[in-house]
Parts: sequence; structure tokens; C-alpha cells
Amino acid sequence: MHKEHNHDLDSLVRLAQQGDSGALESLMERCRERLERYFRTRARNADDAQDLVQETLIRVSDALPRMTLNAPFDHWLYRIAANCLSTYYSRAHHQRETTFAYLPDAESVYELQQDSFETSLLKRIADEQTETLLSQIVSAVCSDAERRVILLHAQHEPLEAIARMLDMNSATVRSHLMRGRAKVLAYLIQHHPDWLGGAAGIQAAMEALERSGDGVLSPAERRALCEPNPKQTDLRSAALKLAKYLRIE
Repeated sequence: MHKEHNHDLDSLVRLAQQGDSGALESLMERCRERLERYFRTRARNADDAQDLVQETLIRVSDALPRMTLNAPFDHWLYRIAANCLSTYYSRAHHQRETTFAYLPDAESVYELQQDSFETSLLKRIADEQTETLLSQIVSAVCSDAERRVILLHAQHEPLEAIARMLDMNSATVRSHLMRGRAKVLAYLIQHHPDWLGGAAGIQAAMEALERSGDGVLSPAERRALCEPNPKQTDLRSAALKLAKYLRIE
């Protein structure tokens, strides 16, 4: 049974590397389940555990195209998880991620980034060459609930309808939508800035935000936008503020 289990995982890895989006989604979900169990007893708190799951999934998805299995997949996965755990707690001044319910002026931030995100994202998904990569990003950085909310909202489902379909209240749906958007856009800023017009496009969005009077970026958020290994809390907060002014090209 154990050998069959490992063979099944190895098959998913091979299919995902070949561009099978269904296999990729199944693989990311299996990784998520394992990582949640792994970090549950090792992280200092639930928020840190969730951050560590997301960070490990990002590293796994980044390494997947180049990865060659010379040992059981789980061994490779947990080695990455252990490295993430060590790095995470060695960072200076680590802060827990702020939930959107406690962001200052969270409602106006939601309205600020409402208009353009799904339109440009849907256009990008329609491009066959990037469909698999976007699916990989969303599966890696978003929780299952965030992913379902984003995909339903991208299909123009109203928040109230999504709440009924997923048996959630509207506030929870909105929180999942904002968190998921922030994670996806933060990932693009960090790993695929060319999709956003590169450094020039991000700088133009920062200037447009300041001209609009809708808000300003804090020094920590500005640093996160240009650092190679930014604090995700600050990067996601900056991504929310800039979402209306960034264009996915």
C-alpha cells in the first residue's frame, strides 16, 4: 500500500510537470494536507503555520519543473518544509500576517482594488500559454477556500451568490477574496514582475496611487516591493493598495 501511495504521488508529479492542470491541482492539495499536519506541531501559532504552508507550496511549485525524483516525493517535500521553517524563524522582526478584518480602512481598500483585477486576470487565463502557470500560482499561494472564491468571482458570480454556494457569510467570502487577490498579486510582483510591466509598471502604479489620494504606501511596503525576499505581510498589503493601478499585460 505504501509503495502504491508513493507511485501515485510520483505519477501526479510527472503529469504536473507535463502541464496537466488537474494533476497539478491534486498534487498541491496533497502537499497542502501534509504540510498542514507537519507545521501544526512545529510552528509557534496557527497564523505562522498557514504562512509556512503557503511559503513551502510556493517553493515546491517553483522547483517542480526542474525537479528529478531520486527519493520518495514526501522526503523531498519535507526537506523543503524544514528549510522553510528554519528560514522563517530566523528572519528579523517577523510579524504575524494581519487579517483583513483588522486592516485600517479595509472597506475602502476592497473598493480600491475591485475594478481591474478579475478583468486582467481573466484575459491572462484565456492565454493558453499561461493558463497552467496561473493555475499553479493560485493553487500554491491560496487556500482552498480562497481559490474557490476567486474562481467563482472571476466567473462574475456576486458575493451573495458565492456565499450561498459555499455556505459562508458575505463577510467571510469578502475576506477570502481579498486575501486570495493579495497573495496572487504579491506572488506576481515578486516572481513575475514582467507580467505587470516590470519595475517601471510597478513604479507607475505607485505614482498613480499617490496622485489619486486613495492612500500611500508605508516605508515597509515600499521596501517589500523591491526586496528579493520581502516580508509577505508587507508585500501583500502593498499589493492590495496597488491592485487598481497594476495592469497584467
